[in-house]
Amino acid sequence: MATARRERYRKQTREEAKAVALAQLSESGTAGISVNAIAKSMGMTGPALYRYFASRDELLTELITDAYRDLAEALARAVADAVPADRFRALALALRDWAKRQPDRYLLIYGTPVAGYHAPPETTEIAAGMMRTIVDACATVAGAGAGAGAGAGASASAGDASGGGGAAMSGEQPLTELEAALARHLEGAGPWVAGEEPGGELKGRALRTWTRLHGVISLDVQGQFTGMGFDPSVLFEAEIDALVRGG
Repeated sequence: MATARRERYRKQTREEAKAVALAQLSESGTAGISVNAIAKSMGMTGPALYRYFASRDELLTELITDAYRDLAEALARAVADAVPADRFRALALALRDWAKRQPDRYLLIYGTPVAGYHAPPETTEIAAGMMRTIVDACATVAGAGAGAGAGAGASASAGDASGGGGAAMSGEQPLTELEAALARHLEGAGPWVAGEEPGGELKGRALRTWTRLHGVISLDVQGQFTGMGFDPSVLFEAEIDALVRGG
């Protein structure tokens, strides 16, 4: 019984500390996150709070991992709730909505890397899981799966793939260097929704989609469209339409 109370108190203290850290993040970015300042805000001493987080990096890791998990769950829900033909658009809109609602957490995971900080393998695994969700959503777009195993631009760097991903998917052309790298990134991130692993071309399309969506979202979240005289949501919708058309 006493152990259970201690565990509840420990969990509550850690959650409170993370909430204060998020407030610090909103006010002054990652550089403003201070364990001692968090402890003072909570009515504790720094050494006392260090019993719950061994270091600032451990606290930062919790914030980053929580953000990745939350976003991954939001994207998975959006895809699950949509009919196949609408899954790509639902995923894209869910990504922007999550970022706009909590820009500080978005920039924590997709903004400028924290100097000297190295994310744990768990965050890479969650990110790979999200990329798999994007690959699956891209597969539902008309024409996306055409030649999925062919590998766009394979002739340019087919020989570069021998180190990762190895031979071509399902006996198709060898993977490009980019496709092989993405294949390694996606390894171990769980089963594919359709059951069969998609080919390199579809993975490459998903990676390009990821970069284009985040490009618009990142500029929007950072206020770079302010004063340009248009609604960023209109630009984002146009980018979705272009990606659906394969452009």
